[in-house]
Amino acid sequence: MNKMKMKMRKLFVLAVMVFAVSFAQAQQDKTAKEYKIEGADAYKAKEYQKGLDSFEKSIGLYEAEGKTDTSLYYNAGVCALKVKSYHKALGYFDKSLNLKYKSCNSMLYKAYSLKGLKQYDKMEATCNEGISKCSRSQDKFNKILFKYYLKSGLGIYNNAAKMQSAAAQYAATDKTKYESEMAKVKSEFKRSLPMLEKAHDIDPDDANCKNALKGAYEILDMSAKAMSL
Repeated sequence: MNKMKMKMRKLFVLAVMVFAVSFAQAQQDKTAKEYKIEGADAYKAKEYQKGLDSFEKSIGLYEAEGKTDTSLYYNAGVCALKVKSYHKALGYFDKSLNLKYKSCNSMLYKAYSLKGLKQYDKMEATCNEGISKCSRSQDKFNKILFKYYLKSGLGIYNNAAKMQSAAAQYAATDKTKYESEMAKVKSEFKRSLPMLEKAHDIDPDDANCKNALKGAYEILDMSAKAMSL
C-alpha cells in the first residue's frame, strides 16, 4: 500500500514538472507579434503592468532581430506612465519622439513623465516646445504648466502669509523687529510673483491666482497692478 502511494506521488510530481516545463517552453515560444497583441489586450483590460511587461518582451525580441516596431515604444511608455514607472516612461517617449511616432502625444506624455520625476525645468521646457510645435495640444500643455505655476506660486505666497501673521505680534511692541520681519515678508511675497504671474498669463480668470496676485501686489505697494486685476 505504501509503495503504491509512493509511486502515485512520484507520478504526480513528474506530471507537475512536465507541465511546468511545457508552460515555460510555451512562454518562450511566443513571438514578438504575439507579445504585442498580449500587451494590447492587457492595456484594454487596464492591466497596465502586464501590458508593459508584454510590450517590453516584444521590443526585446524585435531588437534582437534588428527590427523596430515604432508603436511599441509609445505603447510601453503609456503603460509605464500608468503604473508610475516614470523613468521607463521617459525613456520610451524619448525613443518614440526620435522615431517621430505620434510626436505631439509623445511630447505631452514626456512632460507628464518629467512631472512625475519632479524634473520641473525639463517639464517646463518640454511643454513650451509642445506649445510651439503642437497647435492642437496647446491647451493640454498649458494645463500642465498652469497647475505647476499656480501650485508653486501659492506655496510661496502661503508661506509669506504665515510669516506676515507671525510678524504682526511685534507691530505694537517692537517697531525695529517688526520692520525687520516685514522686510523678509515682502521679500517672500516678491518671490511668489514670477510663478503667479505665469499662471495668470495662462488663465487670467482663475480666482485663486487673481486673489493671491492682488494680495502680493498690495503688500509690495504695487497698487496699479493690484487694481488692474
